[in-house]
This record gives sequence, structure tokens and C-alpha cells, in this order.
Amino acid sequence: MAMYVLLCLALAIRGVFSFFPTQESGKFGDYSHQSITERALYESAAVFIRTYIITGNKYASRSPINVTEDFFRGDRSYEAVFGTVVETMVWGNNNAQRMYAGVPMRTMNAEMIFAGNLLLQSLRDQIIVLSLSPTPDWNNVRKLIGEYLFTVQMFYSNTNWVETFGNATCQELGIRGRSLMPTAPPDVAACAGCTYSHPQIDKHSCENNILVNGQYLTSGYLSTQGIPKPAGNFSNGLGKCSHGGKDDAFSDVNAIGGINKETSDSSLSPHFFLHHTAGEAAVSSTVQFFVGEVTGLLDQLGPRLFGELIGLPVACKDCLKPGLSLAYVIDTSLSMSIDFEQIKSKVTETIQSSLLENKTMPSDFILSTFSDPVSLNTIRNTTDGYEMISWIRDLKQEGGGDCPEYSFNGLLAALRIIRPGSCLFFYSDADPKDPELEHEVLQMAAQKQIHIAFLIKGTCNTGIPFLARLENATKATCLKQTLDKARNIRSAEDKMIHQAWSKLHSFQKVPDSGNHKPAVVLVGMGVVFLVSLMAAVVLHTHRTPGKRPPATEHSQVS
Repeated sequence: MAMYVLLCLALAIRGVFSFFPTQESGKFGDYSHQSITERALYESAAVFIRTYIITGNKYASRSPINVTEDFFRGDRSYEAVFGTVVETMVWGNNNAQRMYAGVPMRTMNAEMIFAGNLLLQSLRDQIIVLSLSPTPDWNNVRKLIGEYLFTVQMFYSNTNWVETFGNATCQELGIRGRSLMPTAPPDVAACAGCTYSHPQIDKHSCENNILVNGQYLTSGYLSTQGIPKPAGNFSNGLGKCSHGGKDDAFSDVNAIGGINKETSDSSLSPHFFLHHTAGEAAVSSTVQFFVGEVTGLLDQLGPRLFGELIGLPVACKDCLKPGLSLAYVIDTSLSMSIDFEQIKSKVTETIQSSLLENKTMPSDFILSTFSDPVSLNTIRNTTDGYEMISWIRDLKQEGGGDCPEYSFNGLLAALRIIRPGSCLFFYSDADPKDPELEHEVLQMAAQKQIHIAFLIKGTCNTGIPFLARLENATKATCLKQTLDKARNIRSAEDKMIHQAWSKLHSFQKVPDSGNHKPAVVLVGMGVVFLVSLMAAVVLHTHRTPGKRPPATEHSQVS
């Protein structure tokens, strides 16, 4: 039934200019919103299964589809839930295409790339906030994700990103605080005319028609979207780019031709020869949205919430069980000055709340500190949680001077006395200065089955991912340091320390006034309204000859 609905939706929007909504609505073998989203979800699920559900070597060399097929073969109930998740997100994606196909900032057309990126930032923020609410409505979140992905995928088929960077993903797209390449100003000709007849297009006559690659982002104007293509004072044959295709009247307006890559059909897509590249970039960007390091939903929400989102819940490792140690390994060098007090505060709060609320506690606490020189390293353990709090509060910074620190010495000291199966939380912003100890650290952590979580990670640009290798070798499902009585929205202070706090589910008790979710959602709606208002201003500017938008409009994203 769900596939029938998707097919009907596809037929209803058959004339839309973008990736086709479903495989059935386009040319066989072409990328569609459905195929892009489905493949990205299966790849993301495979990453999640390998990392948080079935760790080790079982799936190390298997393809994503083989990983998911094998996993679902063991429990068909997961397959049914995951299938519903995929259908819901695809529905949201295709519904966005039906509703917003005529809105240039939604499709990244008419050089509305700045406004489209602001919209993506707002949607992404709403997705994260709603997912972190005390009782997430996952069905609505999944539909919102589909809406978000529609515009993300349009970026690759409709702008000149692929012509400039190939199948690489745009790391700045939709991420608040990161700046996109500027969009071509109104008085800059973005395209040259090309011979626009079907036989010539088949011979790649429009292959080199974009003039601003590497300097500006641009996108084509589409006659059905309501924004006139600017005439400008351009040289003969030059002008703004058209979207292109047999149904785009702007294809015959200077600059003649078009640049869209949404299909492999040359009658619809002048840059049909880049359709595969655009599709692969869209898949990679969608995967990045789900499981990309730091900015992906997996890191933003943590394993348990992300598992619920995609229908693959995992059990968390309880770090506070009797018979276990609770270990902290902390960099006390002067380079940690920005984060140090926040770390102390968070660790103290975690242990204190556990002492007050938990009926069961770990058998002992371990505190290992390290710096440079190695003589400053310390190791202590106690069965008294309040003594551990006192040690944390009294920590002082000293040593350092260059970037690497003696972190493996600090880890080894804790690993030698930690109880098997325990959790160890690591904080450092530098690479190890004692890399010769890597094998011993890995071996001991594996033998004792220690779950190491990296709350702060940094690098000295050595190019050798020592800590990444250790993290990958010892990563647990998810780790609980405090009671999980209710999901609470993380405070700004938590975010400042590192997004990885959420990966460990060390939930902070926040007084609940009963207003958190509505207030945040209202803010999100306000941002969407602001983006729409900005789009209207840009639209008015395009309709008014001789007026240019402010110079800063395309230069940065806040």
C-alpha cells in the first residue's frame, strides 16, 4: 500500500524539475529521491549496526546491503520497523517535492542558494531539537527529515557544485556557523550560451557552459518557478544560467542552454552526463547527514536516540553496575584551558547525581591525569565517590608547552587497575606523545573488554589517527553514567563541551517548566518565517531591474 501511495505521488508530480521522486517515475537506472534516500538509509544503518549493535570483525568487510540483510535475517521484526522508517522518510521527501517544487529556495534554483541554505539550517535545528525532546514524535521527525533531504539532494542536481567539485559532499551545507562558497552576484554572467539542439546536446554541447566554477556557486532559472531570468548588461550570448530541459522556456533566453543534472535524459537535463556524479554526491551527503562525524544525527543524538529514529534500538552499557570501575583519564596540560573547568564541572555533577540517586554504584572510581613531562602524570583510585569528587575539584593545570601529551601513559595507568568490562572516559585535545605504547593500550583494553569513550578529541596534525584507532577498537554501544529517568534537552553548556556527551547518554537533570518544546518549536517556526521573508525580498530584487541585493547576501552564512 505504501509503495502504491508513493507511485501515485510520483505520477502527480511527473512534470517537476528535479531528481525524479521514485524509480518508477523516471528513466530506468536513474537516481531518484527514493533511491537516493533508501540507499543512504541502508548505508547509514550498516554503519550503525557495525558500530553499536554487532561490533567486531563479523561485518568489517561486508557491503552495507549485506550487513543489513544478514542482520534483519536474524530478527524480522527489525526489518519491518526499519522498512516503515524508510517509507516514511521517502514519503516526506516526495511530499516536499509535491508541495515545494515551485519554490526556488527549496530546489536551489534561480541562485536562491543562500536562502535555501538558511532554510536547511533551520530545518536541521528543528530535527535535532524535536528528537531530543522528552517524548519525540518520531513519525513527524522522519517526515521533517524527508523534507530536509529534498532540498539537500536538489543542491547537487541544480547548482554547479558537481561541475566544480565532482562527487565530493559540501561539508558546509545546512550546518549553522559554516559558510558556503558565495553565490554569483546579480551583475556577474554565470553561463555562456551553448548549441541547444537535441543532437548537439547529446554530444555534450553544454558541457563547458558555466563560467564561474571555482569562484561562485550558481544555479539555473526555471520558467515555471515565477522568477524572471535577469536580462542584465551582459556580453552577447552570456547571462545567467537556465535550468534547462524541453519544458523550460528559459532555455532559449541568454545564456541559452541549461545546467541541471537531474536525469540521464539529454532532452530533460543539459548536463545529463553528470547525472551519476550528482546522484552519488547526493547519496554521500544524505549518509553524512545521518552518520557523519560530529555533524551527523548519530553524533548529535547519541546511539540510543538515533537507533529509535531509524528503528534499530540498542541497549546501553550501564557504567554504574556493582563490580565495575568508573574511570576518568584527563589531560591536565595548559592547552586544555578552554575546556578544563567545564570538564571538571560536568564530571563532578555526573558522579554527584549518581551518588544521590542510584541505589547501586560501581565498586571503585579511578582518576588518571596526564601532561608533559610524564613525571606530572598521576593515578588514584577509591571506593568513595565523594573522595573522587574532591580529587576532581582540586585538579590544577600544569605542564605542556607543545601539542602532544603523554596520554597513552595515562590510559595504561588506568587500564592496569580497572575492573574488566568497565567504562573509561577520556579527555584530551592532543595526540599522544608516547605512540610506542599504542599496541599495549589496545591489547590491554581488548583483554579486559573496556569500553572507552572519547569526550574531547583533538589533534596535532600528525596525520596518524592514534586515538581514532583506539576509539574504533573499543567503542561500546552507548554508555550511561547517570540514571535515565527522562530524556532532557541538553543545555548550552553541554554543547560547549562536545557533542559526544550525548553519545554517552550522560543525561543532565534540567528543571522542567513545561514550556521547553513549544518555545523551541516556535523559535524554529520563526526562523522559517524569517527565511521566507528573506526569500521574498530576494524575489522582489530579481523582479526590479537595476537593483542589486546587499553585497553580504551571498557572502556568508551565520
